[in-house]
Amino acid sequence: MATLPPNPNLDHLRHQTKDLLRAARRGDERSIEAIRRVSDRLTLAAAQLAVARDYGYPSWRALKAEVQDRAADLADKAAAFVQASVGDWTDRAARLLAETPELAGYNLATALVLGDVDRVRAAIERDPAVATSADAATGWTPLHAVSASRWHSLDPHRADSLVAVARLLLAAGADPNRPIGPGGRSAGSSPLRCAAGGASTGVGNDALMALLLERGARIEDDDLYLAAFSRDRRCLRLLLDRADVASIAGKALSAPISTKDTEGVRLLLEAGADPRRFAEDEGRPMSAVYYAVNAACPVEIVDLLVAHGADPGAPGPDGRSPGGLAAVRGRADLFEYLARHGGTDGATTDAERFIAACMRADRAEVERRLAADPGLPGRLDDAERAALVDAAEAGNAAAVTLMLDLGFPIAQRRDDGATALHAAAYAGSTAVVALLLARGADLEALDGTWESTALDWAVVGSGFRPTTSPGAEWVATARTLLDAGASAAAITLSPDDPKPPSPEVARLLSSYGVVGG
Repeated sequence: MATLPPNPNLDHLRHQTKDLLRAARRGDERSIEAIRRVSDRLTLAAAQLAVARDYGYPSWRALKAEVQDRAADLADKAAAFVQASVGDWTDRAARLLAETPELAGYNLATALVLGDVDRVRAAIERDPAVATSADAATGWTPLHAVSASRWHSLDPHRADSLVAVARLLLAAGADPNRPIGPGGRSAGSSPLRCAAGGASTGVGNDALMALLLERGARIEDDDLYLAAFSRDRRCLRLLLDRADVASIAGKALSAPISTKDTEGVRLLLEAGADPRRFAEDEGRPMSAVYYAVNAACPVEIVDLLVAHGADPGAPGPDGRSPGGLAAVRGRADLFEYLARHGGTDGATTDAERFIAACMRADRAEVERRLAADPGLPGRLDDAERAALVDAAEAGNAAAVTLMLDLGFPIAQRRDDGATALHAAAYAGSTAVVALLLARGADLEALDGTWESTALDWAVVGSGFRPTTSPGAEWVATARTLLDAGASAAAITLSPDDPKPPSPEVARLLSSYGVVGG
C-alpha cells in the first residue's frame, strides 16, 4: 500500500489516475490488474478508485477530502464554511462549524452568515464602508450573504439574528436591489432573490424577506419562481401579497408544476399568473399544459391551468400535442380530460395511439393496429420508443413485458439518458427491475446525464421516494441489483452527499461492504 505524503497535491493525484488509466488501456498488465481489483471497467472513475484504495482510502471522494483537509488552513476552511452556509442544502456548514468552532469568529463573512449581530455592528462602526462593499472575487455584498444564509434553517434560533444583521446593513446604506456583480456566482441576483433561493431548498427566511420588501426590494419573476419551491409556502404567500403577479409572472408557474404542487399552482393562478404567457424554468415560452403533462402532473393541475385560460391543445417544442404526450406517457386520465376539453381533436397520431395501447398493456388492441399497419413500429420516434422507460418507472410490468415482446430496445433511453432499468430502480419497482434483468438489461449501463448506474439510481430514489410506482420498495430493489452483481465500488455513504440514501438502504449497503466517504 502506498503512503500519502504529508503535503499531497491533488493535481498530482489526478495525473496519477490518468496515467494509470492510459497505461491500462495500452495493455500494461500491472495497471490493468490495479483497476480490475476494484472494477471490471477501464474508466476514469475506476482508476480514481484504484488509486484511492492504494493509499488506504475507501473512495476517491475520501482521498480528495483528505488532501484538501491537509492543504487547507483556517482561511480556506472559512471560505468553505461560508460557501456551504449559502449554497449547500445538506448540513455540511453545521458539521464544519462543529469540527472547527473558531470559524465563528474568523472574519466578517462568517459573522454575516451566522447572524452575529455584535461582530457585524462592530465591523460597521470601525469602517462603515464594509456594509456596502462588494467582494472583489464574488461580487457579493454583505446583504447578499446574510440574505442567502441557510442558518435560519440549520439553527432556527439564528433566524432573528440574521434579520437583525440585515437591518444593521440596510441602516448603514445597503441597497436591497443591488445585483451581484458580473462574473460571480449568482451574478445579477438581488438580496431578495438570494433569500428566495434559500426558500427554494425547503424553508425560507420569510421574516428577512419581509424586511427587504419593507425597505423597497422589487419583486421579479425569478423571485416568485424560487419561492414557489418552498415546502411551507410562507415565502411565496409573502411575495404574492406584494407583487403585481399578472405583469411579472412567466416562469414562476413552472416551479410548482415541476414539483406537482397543486396548491402552489393554485396560489399563483389566483394571484394573477397567466398560463397563456407561461415559460419553462429556463425562461423559454412553452405550452403550460404540455409542460404539466410532461412533468407527470395530476389532472387537478391541468384542470387549474385550463380553467385559467391555458390552451389544452397547444403543442410542445417537439410539435407533439399535450393529448399526444399523455397518450405516449400512458396517462389515460390526462388523455381523457384533454379529450373532453378539446385538447386532442385530431392531435393524436397512429403512433401515439399505438403507444397508448402498449402502455395499457392492451395486447389485443396492439395486435389489431399492427395488423392494419405492419410498418408502424418502424416509424416510432425516440420519444415514443422511450415509453418503455416511462412504463418501467411506473412499475407497469405488463406494459414493459408487452413492449419488450414487440421488440422495443431494452437499452432505449429517454431524454435524461435513463434506460428502463435506471427508471425502475429509481422508482423502487423491484418486479420490473427483476424482469429487465431477466430480459438482458445491462446492469452497469451508465445514464446519459449523471453517468450513474441503476444501483446509483436506486440509492438516490430511496432518499427522494418518488411515488410513480405503486408499492415501491427500495431495499428490495437495491438488493436485487446487488445480488445480480451490481458494483457498489463507486458508492460511498458520506454525510456530505446531497442525495443520500434512505437509512434502510444505507444499512443494506453497509452490509454489502460499502463504507463512508
